[in-house]
Amino acid sequence: MDLITINRREGLAFEIRARHHAVTSDMSPGDGGADAGLAPVELLAGSLGACIAMNVQRYCEMCGHADGDVAVHLTVELADRPKRISAIVVDVELPGGVPKSRHDAVRRIAEQCVIHETLKDPPRLDVDIL
Repeated sequence: MDLITINRREGLAFEIRARHHAVTSDMSPGDGGADAGLAPVELLAGSLGACIAMNVQRYCEMCGHADGDVAVHLTVELADRPKRISAIVVDVELPGGVPKSRHDAVRRIAEQCVIHETLKDPPRLDVDIL
């Protein structure tokens, strides 16, 4: 996978670059930022939602249920000591015409996305100070 680079823009705003794309991440004004982009927690939850949406959309289209778009809505709950995400509630909205009999299959597809699997079995994290 390509290198992802994060550089400071201003204040607590940082630019995240991967391949030829750039995204800004910042904190809300209440947390010391200027609200110039999504907060890191929102980016993490958004990555999960996007991964689920892409997999479910592909599955629905493959099964001939393409009369609409998949939408994913997430709610993040935070905990203290240590400060972390304690829960993410995910609601998947399916295109019209997907029968109830396919909902278990859709759930399996959603739960098999790379980000979901990574959160279930976290990777080793190595932090080096250069």
